Amino acid sequence: MATFARRLVLDVGAGEIRIAEVSPDKRGFPVLTQLRAMELNIDPAKPAEFFPAVLQSVGALAKEMGIKNGFCTLCLGGPSVFTRVIKLPLTDPAQVEQMVGFEAQQAVPAIEEACWDFQVFPPGQSGAAELEALIVAMKRETVTETMAAASAAGMKTDMVDLAPTALINAFRYQYPEVETCTLILEIGARATNILMVEGKKIFCRVVPLGGASVTQAIATDLQESFAGAEVLKKAKGFVHPGGSYEEPADEQVARMSKLARGVMTRLHTEVERSITFYRSQQAGSRPTRVLLAGGGSALGLTDLFFREKLKVPVEFFQPFRRMATGPGLNRAEFAKNFPAWASLVGAALRALPDSPCKVNILGSEQKAAANRTKDRPALVAAAVGLGLMLLLPGVHGFWQSMRLQGVITPQSAEVEDAEAALTQVLAEQKKANAILALANEAVALEGERMRWPLLLEEIRSKTLPGLWVTSLKLSGDASADPEEGGAAKPATAKPKVPVLEIGGFFETQSEAADAKVVEDFRLALAKGGILQNVTTTQRDNPERVDGKTEQVALRFAMQAEWPVGGVLPAEAAKKSASP
Repeated sequence: MATFARRLVLDVGAGEIRIAEVSPDKRGFPVLTQLRAMELNIDPAKPAEFFPAVLQSVGALAKEMGIKNGFCTLCLGGPSVFTRVIKLPLTDPAQVEQMVGFEAQQAVPAIEEACWDFQVFPPGQSGAAELEALIVAMKRETVTETMAAASAAGMKTDMVDLAPTALINAFRYQYPEVETCTLILEIGARATNILMVEGKKIFCRVVPLGGASVTQAIATDLQESFAGAEVLKKAKGFVHPGGSYEEPADEQVARMSKLARGVMTRLHTEVERSITFYRSQQAGSRPTRVLLAGGGSALGLTDLFFREKLKVPVEFFQPFRRMATGPGLNRAEFAKNFPAWASLVGAALRALPDSPCKVNILGSEQKAAANRTKDRPALVAAAVGLGLMLLLPGVHGFWQSMRLQGVITPQSAEVEDAEAALTQVLAEQKKANAILALANEAVALEGERMRWPLLLEEIRSKTLPGLWVTSLKLSGDASADPEEGGAAKPATAKPKVPVLEIGGFFETQSEAADAKVVEDFRLALAKGGILQNVTTTQRDNPERVDGKTEQVALRFAMQAEWPVGGVLPAEAAKKSASP
C-alpha cells in the first residue's frame, strides 16, 4: 500500500465534534494516533448557536490534543447534504465531466451558492451500457464557516468530504469481503444517511430524521427543555419493542420508549421507500444485512427494532475492524459509542491513494475563485474606460474655457494664439475620440463575453430528458466564401453570422421516438430567440433486429446561426409564424 503524509481529520456533526490524527505505519497502512470528541450541547432548532459552539469546541479539542498546525480533511453531514445518483451512457471519459456538469446544473438547487463534486462508479455488471455517478453538494456558506473554525485552531483545510461518501470509503475498507447488498444506516443528530452498497452499485439518500427528533418529541411531550430531554433519553431511553412485550414499571420511561418508537417507525418508512426506489431504478437487490452507524444508533433496542421490521440480520458498524489505533489511545473512551466514529474513519481513509470515493467539494469553490480572478482584469479595464468617458469631457471643457479667456481681445497676436489653441484643441479632441472608441470596443467585448453564458443557459433550458449535449463549436460563416467557389458578396452585404455546431447523444427508444426527441430539441432552439436557421446535420439510426436494438445512446449533430445580439425581431416573427 502506498504511503501518505500525517493528516488531521475533523468530523463536524450536529451534536458532536470529533478530531483524529492519522499517520502511516512502517508498511504504509493508516494508524489513528489521536482521537477526541466533544458534545456541542445545543438545541438543533436554534441554528444561530451552532457555529459559535463549533468554533469554541474545535479550539478546545485542538488545545487538549496539542495540535498546532497541519493539513486537515473536513467531514460534514446533516440534512443540508445533497445527494443524487445519475446514470450516464458509456462514452469517452473526457466527456463524462461535461455530462455530469450539465446534470448537476439541473439537479443541485442554487448550484452557484453550493460546493459540489461527483464520483463516477464503474458499471455494476460486465457488458453494461451505463455508468453511475454520485453527485454530492452542500451550501458554500456552511463549508466556509466550518473551515474558518478549523483555521482558527491551526488546521489548514485542503479536503472537504461529506458523510455519505466517507461512509462508502469506511465500508469498502472495513468490509472488503462483502459483495451482497448491504444497507448502512448512519443515524445522526439531525439526519440519517441511507446507503446501499451492492458490489459496484451505490445508492445514497439523506433524510431529515435523527436522534434529535427523538429528543424533541420527548421534550414536547414531557414539557422539558431540549437539554433536559437529551439527558433523560441518554439515561433511560430506548425504542419500545412493541407487540406483547411488558411495559416498563416507570411510566415516564414507558412514554419515552413509545415516542422513540414513533420516530423510528417514520425512519423505517423512509428506509422502505429507499429500498423500493433502489430496486426499481437501479435494478438492485433487497438488502441481506443492515449495519447501524452514527450516534443515534446508540439508543437502546434500535437494532432489535430494525431486525424485526426488515427481517434481516442487523449489526453495528465496526469502524475499527481493520483500522489500527495508536498505543496511547484510551480505547474505553471511544468504545462507548464506536458506531459514531464511522464517518470520521472514512474521512481519514480519503487520504489513501486507492480510496474508492475521491470526493472533495472544496474543488468547486477553488475553481469558482479562479474564474473570478480570471475575469478581474476585464472588469478593471471596463471600469477604467468608463471613468475616462466620464472625466475627459469635463477636463476638456475646463481647459477650453481657460484658453478662451485669453483670446477675447481684438489684438492680432491674441488671434494667432487662439488659432494655435484651436489646433491644439482639435488634437486633444482627436485623442478623446480615440479613447472613446477604445471604451466602446471594451463595452462590445464585454457584451461578447456574456453571449456564451446566455447560450449555455438557452441550451440547458431546452435540453430534453434522454438527450445530452456534449460539444459546442464555432465553424465560421453560414454563407459561402468567394474563394471556395461561392459568388462574390456585394459591398452592402450583411456582416458574417457565426455558425454554431452542436453535438451530443440521445437515448434510443424507437424510430419514432428517436426522431421526435432530436426534432423537438431543434424546434425548441429555433424558437428560443438566440439561434436561427437551426438544422439537423446528423442523427444516427440504431441497428435494429426485429424492431429491437442493443444500442443505448446514439450521436446527433446540428448547425445553427448565432447572430450577435440575438435573432432580429423580423426574423423572430417569421420563425413564430412558420409551422
